[in-house]
Amino acid sequence: MTPTTILIHPPERHRLVLRAVSPISHGDTLTGADNATNTRLFMRQAAILGGVVERVPAISENALRSVAFRQPLADHLLDALGIGPGELPQAVMNLLYSGGSMAAGTTAPDSQFELEHRLRKLYPSLELLGGSVDRFVLSGSRLKLTAWLVAREYLPWLELVMPEETELLAAAAQVSAFELLAEETRTRGTGSESEGNQMLYSYETLAAGAQVIVEITLDGRTSPAARAAVAVALTSWDKYFGGQARQGRGRMHVERPLTIDPAPYLDHLAAHGEAMRAGLLDGTFGTGTVLCAR
Repeated sequence: MTPTTILIHPPERHRLVLRAVSPISHGDTLTGADNATNTRLFMRQAAILGGVVERVPAISENALRSVAFRQPLADHLLDALGIGPGELPQAVMNLLYSGGSMAAGTTAPDSQFELEHRLRKLYPSLELLGGSVDRFVLSGSRLKLTAWLVAREYLPWLELVMPEETELLAAAAQVSAFELLAEETRTRGTGSESEGNQMLYSYETLAAGAQVIVEITLDGRTSPAARAAVAVALTSWDKYFGGQARQGRGRMHVERPLTIDPAPYLDHLAAHGEAMRAGLLDGTFGTGTVLCAR
């Protein structure tokens, strides 16, 4: 008997190194403004320090995924296809820009697998990032990412996943993530004449100069066009992250860029642009079935 050949699709990993060139405002989603300091805390996540679980400053991967990948790819796609404001169904816009959501009380069709296959084949950015159409959630995404501050609290995990990065590990050993935080105070209008229409508010920021390591993992079955979409997204990203961008907060610099060629994605748009445009306008995504109608 001829032995069966089993195809192995190992994941592909890339590392992006970012540096804040202005302080980052990135509010904690657990405490919000409700904490003992009356100051909006910087984002925190759980980590074991000295055998105790503590909440340490962190960068939200979900937020980074949205601002550095999903939104830039959506903008780029609409520009490339010549689609203007108000031309698309709202559900299509929701899918492209925020991942979409299922309609209440719906059930997935029996043809979900085939519909999804056609959608992902025609739209590499949705293959890469996933999302939800009216009646079902796309089965996962090809892109996963993890972000670590270059700081002492993250050193044990950085040593596990990237022991060869001696320069970054040495930098992490020198500073605590808590030492990278500062507090800013601003004023805003209150609508009350007796108070002069001004109110003070404070929030923590991550200091300019802080570094962030972003590990991007691509599923081994990622198509060449979806892989190349990663490069298009990062080129299109305006390099701002977090809040208060209008005040100059959150400007990032890419210290170590990726070496992914954007050409396969751009070639896909050139070859299939007409079909992609039609599929967005009618909400079918080229499947012959309306997937986003709301």
